[in-house]
Amino acid sequence: MNAAGRQYVTPESSIASQRSAGLSLLILSMILLLVSCDRSSESVESDKDGAVAASIQEGNKLLTKKKFISKVLVVLPDPKPTSQLEADASCMTSKCHASFATATRIHGPVAMNNCLSCHEGDQGDHSYPLKRLGDATCTFCHTVTGTAEHQHQAIANNGCVTCHNPHASNSKFLLVAENVEQLCQRCHNIPWQKHAHQPFASGQCSLCHQPHESNFKSLLRGNDEPEQCFGCHADKKAAMASSMKVHKPAAEKCSTCHNPHTSAYPFELHATINDTCLSCHKDIAQTVETAIVSHDAILLKEGCANCHDPHASQDELLLKARADKLCLNCHDKPLTGHDGHTIPDMRSTLHKTFLHGPVRSGDCTSCHNVHGSTHERLLVKTFPKTFYAGFDLKDYALCFTCHNKDLVLEPKTHNLTGFRDGENNLHFVHVNRDKKGRTCKTCHDIHGSDLPNHMATTVPFEGSAWAMPMRFVKMTDGGSCSPGCHEPKTYDRLAAVAMYYQYLNHLFRHREVNHDSLIYYAVFRYCFVLQFCCSL
Repeated sequence: MNAAGRQYVTPESSIASQRSAGLSLLILSMILLLVSCDRSSESVESDKDGAVAASIQEGNKLLTKKKFISKVLVVLPDPKPTSQLEADASCMTSKCHASFATATRIHGPVAMNNCLSCHEGDQGDHSYPLKRLGDATCTFCHTVTGTAEHQHQAIANNGCVTCHNPHASNSKFLLVAENVEQLCQRCHNIPWQKHAHQPFASGQCSLCHQPHESNFKSLLRGNDEPEQCFGCHADKKAAMASSMKVHKPAAEKCSTCHNPHTSAYPFELHATINDTCLSCHKDIAQTVETAIVSHDAILLKEGCANCHDPHASQDELLLKARADKLCLNCHDKPLTGHDGHTIPDMRSTLHKTFLHGPVRSGDCTSCHNVHGSTHERLLVKTFPKTFYAGFDLKDYALCFTCHNKDLVLEPKTHNLTGFRDGENNLHFVHVNRDKKGRTCKTCHDIHGSDLPNHMATTVPFEGSAWAMPMRFVKMTDGGSCSPGCHEPKTYDRLAAVAMYYQYLNHLFRHREVNHDSLIYYAVFRYCFVLQFCCSL
């Protein structure tokens, strides 16, 4: 300002003032236009309601309900220019490509206002074609494809812009969706189910999958199965490496049993535990389906996984422990069978002095089919159900899997059994009867006993709750018993032989012998000595 009080204005400030005035005039015009619209609306309403208008003109004060109308000013982008811009003009202004500047993540060239890194210059009609065709624009800087065996199909179909915004985005990696999960779901619509794999549940698809390419199927990130899974499930890898037995599907492909994303079943299985197992183990499926007597262990709780480890184990058949110890997880107390009978506590039996061979070796499955059976007590073969039974060899199929069936077929013997009176086979006498034959359970405690040869101290008498005492006593050459079913009896393996030996000795001394007598004498003397030694 000079002495005369006049103010000098530069050309630049004059231009700015003109622009400011023009902008103010534009805003004022829009406000007047909106007010005019409101007045027109009010005029129409007053024409329709003459009574109210007249009362206002007469000065009557009427209480009226005011309506407030919100007005939103939308700033539309400028139309696309039809001529070239100035050489130093920016592509991003408040009205052109404004979102490029306001996004939380901006592509490097855009952030540097270097649009010509990817685009050619203006072709005269405000068009800027790409310098390179298709994905070549992206791969000129980003080498993310073409070097691995498996390529993401999205890149092959529509290119990088299927997933990425080439200019700016509010999402990491310039994604066109809010996050990785929403992006993947555009193509891979996997319905959410009750149970979900943690990476899937948290939307971390790229924790397992490479987004661009991979040398492994399904674009897996770390390796093929199961090594990919071992990246997190290191405990399973360690267990399988240190175990004697490994489940083949677990060693080859986890997804044989598990859905890697989501499932309606626990552990992300494709089906229930039993259905998953039985889909491969068809023979077991047949056994379970046709069983008359079922085993609760396969029907309750975790089914097959109650007894088997689905991944690896130190024991045969992938059992979680040796069979006898495993069975005691349930059979360590009296249980009630499906038919109402009491299944005894087996833990107390294991402390007996004399155990049945399969029990001693921990092989319960020698006699029992643990998956189900068509025989009583889950037995693998037939066994008499009752205390008394007419003899039928087929009823003893279970016993004669191991024992010699001649034990009950030969009335006379010197070596089939120690339960004989001289040469009279007392097993034959007891068992081989048309009526009221004594079955094995009449005298023996099948699992084990404190008496030799598994002799029972008491047995449940037929059709009653009476525990019939056996009162068996073992002696050097035989034994005695005084059960509730007959008077006391004894047997002696050597008595009859000894008497015949004495008779032959008498003949020999009185020279009343012939050639045949000498042979019998030698044979019986040999048998006497042998049997006496065996009885010691």
